[in-house]
Parts: sequence; structure tokens; C-alpha cells
Amino acid sequence: MRILVVAVHGVPQEVKLWQVNNYYRLMDNKREYIYRIEPGDADFMKRATLMSLADYILHTAGEDADRGGFGVRDLNLHNASWVLTRMALEVERMPAEYERIRVTTWVSAVTRAMTTRNFEVFDEKGVRIACAVTNWAMLDLSARRMLDLHLLPAYDSMTQDFPLPAALPCRLAPLSGGREYEHAVVYSDLDFNCHANSVKYIQWAVDTLPLELLQQKRFARTDINFIREARYGERLRIVAAEEALAFEIRNAEGEAVCRIAFRME
Repeated sequence: MRILVVAVHGVPQEVKLWQVNNYYRLMDNKREYIYRIEPGDADFMKRATLMSLADYILHTAGEDADRGGFGVRDLNLHNASWVLTRMALEVERMPAEYERIRVTTWVSAVTRAMTTRNFEVFDEKGVRIACAVTNWAMLDLSARRMLDLHLLPAYDSMTQDFPLPAALPCRLAPLSGGREYEHAVVYSDLDFNCHANSVKYIQWAVDTLPLELLQQKRFARTDINFIREARYGERLRIVAAEEALAFEIRNAEGEAVCRIAFRME
């Protein structure tokens, strides 16, 4: 069965949709992608960092959307893009340097505001070592506002009926206070949407943690809520809760840009 994949065009007041490509419906199996953990992905303990694992997962999302004909490159032609809104990442074991991993992915749900994409990460023996559940929205790049995914013809047909690999990302509560760190958004923080890359938020939070904790524990679960864009030159405050592994990143106006919570074991 072939279905339409559409992209966005038009003025902010009225969004028009039409076909930009054909999507071949591959509904029987989860799609899979193979990677090798390179030295630049590993830390001094010769295992992948949380940031590099998240980056492989998000790279898989982009590759799979491109394969389906509804990736960022297709949407950018019509001034639209995907943005990550929430992510939950669970890790049983971090892959080692030079280890090959297999990442499978599938879309499980579509609502008016967002779509849910899932991932499982396997080692070379076929053992699952990590998984993730992510929520995405489509952004009108001119109006900087989210678009209604129910306007996309047959988009529900892209979903696959497999169980979620982990609990949905949690809605994280605001922080009232804690230790504060400053960060200015620089060139190396930016992604293709010209705002701070999703993985950079994880890095900013991880970099506040004691080295001893990172040596002794693993990131069993990470929940992230992306709330606002962080643009080049913005001065951010990273607020870390005193007694929990919870973080809130705020802009100069004091508005929450992102919230993160780690569970380490």
C-alpha cells in the first residue's frame, strides 16, 4: 500500500498541505540501523557516553524519516521541520568503544500535537541494552508554531502496533531552587533548526555531576522535556536540585527552556 506524505507551505495564518513524496509502507517489521561506537563517542572508561547514545538514537529517527520521505530535508523545502518535545531513555548497559550496536525504530501513535517514535538498542549478541520513547511535533519555521498532525493525510497509517519499549516520557515539575550554573549558547551548540541541539541539554546537565558518581553509576533512566527554543547567544541558567538528579534550564527571562531528570543505579 502506498500513502501520501505531505509537507507544509503558506503564510502563518493559513497552512496549506500537499504531497512531496511517496512513503512505502513497511509495517511488518521494525526498521533497523547498525552503528559502531567510535572513540569520539566514548569517555575515559571506554564506554559510550549518555550523549553519544542519545545522538545515535536521534540520528536513527532522522534516517528513518528520510527513508520514509517525511524527513527534515523534505520538510525544509516547504519551511517546516520536526522538533523533539519529550524523550525517555533507559539504559541497561552502555556499549563499549568499537562495539557494534543495532538500533530498531517504529512510530506507535499520532495525535493532533505530536507523534511517538520508539527505539530499541541491541548488542552484537542480540541482547537489548537500551531503549527510548520520544515525542515529536512539526514546526512551521516562519511562524515558529506547531502544526496539526491530523491535517496530514493517512499519517496514522505510518504507525506500527508494537508495545512501547519503556514508559512514556514523564511531565517534569518545575524546580523551586538549587545550585546554578551559567551557559551561553554558542555555535557548536546549534543544530539544523538553528537552535540548541537536543543532546546539548543532556551534556550541560551531565557536566554538573561529580566525576565519582559518573564512574560508579549508570544512567538507568533519563526524562527530558523540551519547552522552548534556546537560540544562539542566549545566556542560560542551569538549575540543579540540591537533593535529586533534576535540572531546569532557564533563559534570561527566567522561563524554563528544558527540564531533565536522571535516575542512576
